[in-house]
Amino acid sequence: MILIFYAFAREIAPFKRRLKNRTAIEHRELRGFRARAGDREIVAIATGVGLTRARATARKAFELYPEAELAIGTGVAGALAERLKPGELILADCVIVHRSAAVPPEELDAIHEERAGEIARMLSAAGRSHSSGAILTSHKALVDGAEKRRAGEMTGALAVDMETAGIAEEANSRGIPFVCLRAIIDEVDDEVIEPKVDAEGNIRPLSTAANALRNPGKLMALPQMMKNLGLATRTIADALEAIVTIEGTKISS
Repeated sequence: MILIFYAFAREIAPFKRRLKNRTAIEHRELRGFRARAGDREIVAIATGVGLTRARATARKAFELYPEAELAIGTGVAGALAERLKPGELILADCVIVHRSAAVPPEELDAIHEERAGEIARMLSAAGRSHSSGAILTSHKALVDGAEKRRAGEMTGALAVDMETAGIAEEANSRGIPFVCLRAIIDEVDDEVIEPKVDAEGNIRPLSTAANALRNPGKLMALPQMMKNLGLATRTIADALEAIVTIEGTKISS
């Protein structure tokens, strides 16, 4: 069994459409779906946005599916390196977490090197290019180029998200191999709209839109952001499809 964690539904939607015989997870505290790809069972779980929510959701998921042989954290990420463009794939070789403004970032022993190597070979065999480097999990959204550049300089990370570290820590505490695949949605100097979320980690569209309206420059960037989201989520779908369907490969236990 492979557990795939994502923050919100749009991140996984293109991959979900490629899977047949999907069924919803029947658990009142988890949202997501189950499917099969060849001889592999796939369970995809929505964490909601944010480090705390992601960790709590991952804890419940690992309790419900203790037979998981691999956990994959996926979704979109913001570029912290100037060379990265929307739609490019990052296979993390390191996870760095910045838990609060009062605590310096710390590097986690989070990525299972052998499994990450297997994933890299699968992606190469399928013709899916990727970059390897550190992923930063931030306690808050980095909304402009100045913040993202400072974070990149401070940590050396290629990209930033808000969930990976929480999932990784829960996987590692149970001895479940963890890897992270993220696709870039915005360039390092792009300004982004900070998502407003509820107590469950779900994006609140009206509050997020109202926040955008207070900054017309960010509102003007919304069409490009949606285009980038589509590009990034197709990249994620291609990568996940390569991992779960390549003939003759098997993720070892």
